Amino acid sequence: MPSLKDYWLGRDAKIQKLPTGTPQQENFANNLLNQLMQMQSGIYGGAQQAFGQGQDYLKGLFGPEAFQNFSQPYNQQFEQQVLPGIAERFAGFGANSGALSSSGFGQALSGGASDFQSKLAQLFSQLQMQATGQLNQNLSNVGNLYNQQAGLGLGYQPFAYHEKPGIQSMGMQLLSSLAGSAGGSGGF
Repeated sequence: MPSLKDYWLGRDAKIQKLPTGTPQQENFANNLLNQLMQMQSGIYGGAQQAFGQGQDYLKGLFGPEAFQNFSQPYNQQFEQQVLPGIAERFAGFGANSGALSSSGFGQALSGGASDFQSKLAQLFSQLQMQATGQLNQNLSNVGNLYNQQAGLGLGYQPFAYHEKPGIQSMGMQLLSSLAGSAGGSGGF
């Protein structure tokens, strides 16, 4: 409410900063923003840790010893279970027939080993592709979640600016009208 002084001397227009909600709404919004900030730091902390672990995993999949580390248990199983099975099949043809020293036995061993290595390489390649896709999807999900939370925080407007209109001085109006009437009535 303007004062008598404002009416008499006048007042320029001013910009005011006014709250947009009640004190309860402001408390709720501040609590929500604090929770989002805590969640964000938790998500980013977890995301950074997961990203670091994912990077380590990917480096492990694409490093120089990656295929060796991946294939080692499969090679061991091949040597301990598959090769003896092939040898038993050829040994069943008779010890005197020389089946274990035959070209058929050698071809069976090399064909089985070649097929095994090819399938193992294909399996490893699929693993690399799936791991890369999964890591990209995880990073995308973290980014989307952050963007949603940031949108909530950025959309909150705790205050707005309003123009407080000025008041024309009644004192100046009175003096001006007195001066105008005095100048107009005193004509010679």
